[in-house]
Amino acid sequence: MCIRDSFMIGVMVACVPEALQVTVSSTLAISVMKMLRGNILVKRLSAVQTLGSVTVIATDKTGTITTGEMTVRKIWVPDKIVEISGVGYSPIGEFTVDGRPLGMEEVEETEKLLEVSALCNTARLVPPSDRNPSWGVIGDTTDGALLVAALKYGLNVQNILARKPIIHMIPFTSERKMMTTVHKGRDKIYVYTKGAPRSVLPLCEKIFVNGKTEKLTTELLNVIEEKISKFAGEGLRVIAVAYKELQDGESLDGKNIESNMVFLGLAGIKDPPRPEIRKSIEIAKKAGIRTIIITGDYGLTAQRIAQEVGIVEPSGSQSGSNRVITGVELEGMSDQQILEEIKAGCSIFALVTPVQKLRIVKILRENGEIVAVTGDGANDSPSLREADIGIAMGVSGTDIAREASDMVLLDDSFNSIVKAVESGRTVYDNIRKYITYVFTHNWAELIPFILYVVFGLPLPLLIIQVLAIDIGIDIIPSLALSQEPPEEDIMEQPPRSIKERLFNKSVFLRSLYLGIIIAAGAMFGCLNAWASGGWILGMQLDPHSPVYIKGVTMTFAGIVVGQMGNVLACRTSKTSLFKTSLKSNKWIWIGLASQIIILTLMIYVPPMQSIFGTTALGLNEWTYLALIACGVILAEEVRKWFARRLQKTGWLPKFNQKISKVKEVVVKYT
Repeated sequence: MCIRDSFMIGVMVACVPEALQVTVSSTLAISVMKMLRGNILVKRLSAVQTLGSVTVIATDKTGTITTGEMTVRKIWVPDKIVEISGVGYSPIGEFTVDGRPLGMEEVEETEKLLEVSALCNTARLVPPSDRNPSWGVIGDTTDGALLVAALKYGLNVQNILARKPIIHMIPFTSERKMMTTVHKGRDKIYVYTKGAPRSVLPLCEKIFVNGKTEKLTTELLNVIEEKISKFAGEGLRVIAVAYKELQDGESLDGKNIESNMVFLGLAGIKDPPRPEIRKSIEIAKKAGIRTIIITGDYGLTAQRIAQEVGIVEPSGSQSGSNRVITGVELEGMSDQQILEEIKAGCSIFALVTPVQKLRIVKILRENGEIVAVTGDGANDSPSLREADIGIAMGVSGTDIAREASDMVLLDDSFNSIVKAVESGRTVYDNIRKYITYVFTHNWAELIPFILYVVFGLPLPLLIIQVLAIDIGIDIIPSLALSQEPPEEDIMEQPPRSIKERLFNKSVFLRSLYLGIIIAAGAMFGCLNAWASGGWILGMQLDPHSPVYIKGVTMTFAGIVVGQMGNVLACRTSKTSLFKTSLKSNKWIWIGLASQIIILTLMIYVPPMQSIFGTTALGLNEWTYLALIACGVILAEEVRKWFARRLQKTGWLPKFNQKISKVKEVVVKYT
C-alpha cells in the first residue's frame, strides 16, 4: 500500500467516530429508563435534550404545586363562618362556629348548602382497602371534598339522591366554570348549581337567609365579595353554591335552568402545597428557570399559594411578581402588553380559559423562551402541543392530554418536573463528555498519520489498531461516561441555549488539547522504541521487524492507556477529579477493566498479536505508559483549575457576551 493510500484510509478511519450514533441513542434510552423510575414517563427521546434548555415552567396550581387532596375547611352562610375539622378524604370532622358547635340558627343554612353541593356532584368516595389504606376519591377532587363535607355533617347522600334523582345535568367546563344538576322531587323540580363565584353569582337574584329567601341586594353582594376575597386570601379555593325550585312541568330549557337562582353561600376548600415544593421552586430559580402559574382558580387563592411556596414575594413586597392578571383582563390586553407584564415580573394568571393559556404559551415562545407546560384536561391539549415540552398529569390527567404531551408525570408533582430538567441537563452534559472522550482518541489517532506524511516516518499506527480502539476498546468506557451522576452545580447554571450544538467550540478545543497530549506521549514512546533499535529520522523500517512492531505497539498502547486517564478526567467539566466520589459510577471501573483486559489480550496472546500487529511489552514500557495516563489527568486538572478561576471572577461569561455581541453586529451588517 502506498503512502498516499495509507494516509487517506488512516485519516478517514481516525476522523469518523464509528460508535457515536449507537452510544448517543443508548445514552438517551438508558436515561429515559432512569427517569421512569423517578415517576417521569418520557414519550419522545429528543425531549430529554430539550429539558436542559427550559427557561419557563408554566404550571397549573391544583395537584401539581398543591397535593390535590381537597378539604372543605370553611363554609360561609349569611352571615356566619362555619369551620370544619379533619383533613383529606376521611369523612370524620366537626362543625363549629366561633369555637362552639353549630346552633339551631346555623343548622338549616349549613345543611342546605351541604346537600346541594353533595347532590350537584360527580365524585365517589372510596373507603380504605388492602391496596390503599387511606380514603380516596374517584372523580373530581373538588367534588370529592364537598361530598366528604356532607358526609362529615351526617347527611345520607344516597337516601337524599334516591328521593331526588338526577334527571338532567349541565356539566362543568373550563369556559363555564360551574356545574348544574336538575333533580325531580315529589311535586317539584330542584335545580342545584355550584362553581366559581364569578360564574354563579350573576345567575342569582335572591339569597337564603335565616330559613327564608330575600332579595340579593347590592349591599349583600358587597358582603359576599368581601368573604370571597377573605377566603381566597387565606389560600382557599372558593366555591359558590345556589339553587332554585320549579313547579313540576315547568320548562327546562337551558336559559330557564340557570337563572333566577337563590344564593346559598360559599365553601372554602384547602388544597395544601406539597411539602417538597418550596425547595423545588428554589432549585428552579437557581437554575435560571422561571415558574409561572396559569390556573382557572380565583386570583387571590393562586397568589396566596404562590407566596407560600416561594414563586412570588410576600404580600408586603413591592415586587411585580405579586401582580395577578385575570382572564377578563387578558381579553383587553395586546400580546405586547402581556409580554411587558411578564417581563415586569408577573407570574400569576388566574381564571384563565384554555384558549388564553395557549395564547400565553405562544407569547412566551415567540419571545425566545423555552417553555414547559403542564396540563391535565382535554382542553389543555393545544397548549401541550404548542409548548416545547408538554407535560401531562399521569394521575389526574385525561387520555387526550397524555396523548398530546411529550412527558407524563406519574405522580403529578412539580418536583418531578425539576428532577426531569436536572436529568435533561445531566444527559446533555454526559453526551458532551462522551463526545470529548471519543474525539480525543480521534485526534490522538490522526496526529500519527499526519507525522507519517510530514516527516516521512514509518507508519506509527496501523489502521486495524485504530478500528480496535474505535469500535472495541473505547465502547464500554464511552457508555460508562453516559452514566455519570449530575455535577454539584448543574442546577446552578443558566439554561443552555436551544441553538447550542453538542460539538461546540469548548468540546472541540478540549478534545484537541487532550488528543495532542495523548498523541505526544504515544509518539514519544514509539520513536524511543525505534531509536533504541537503531532507527534514525529518514530511515524506513521493515513492517515485520521486531523494532517496528514494538514502536507501533507503543503508539497503540499509549493511546489506549492515555484514554484510561482521559475517561477519569472527562467525568467532570470543571470540578476536580479528586473531589469526585470514586464510588458514584461503578461503570467507569468496569470500562477501565475492559480496556486493560482487551489491551492485554491484544498484546500478549499470539493469535491476537498477528492480527493487530502488536508485541509483548516489558515493565519499563508499562511504567512509561502509566505516566501518559497520569499526564492526561494532570493536564486536565490544570485546565479545570483555570476554568474554575475564570468562572469565579466572571471573566468568561463577560467575554462570551462580548463575542456574542460582535457576532450579532457581523450578522446584522452582512
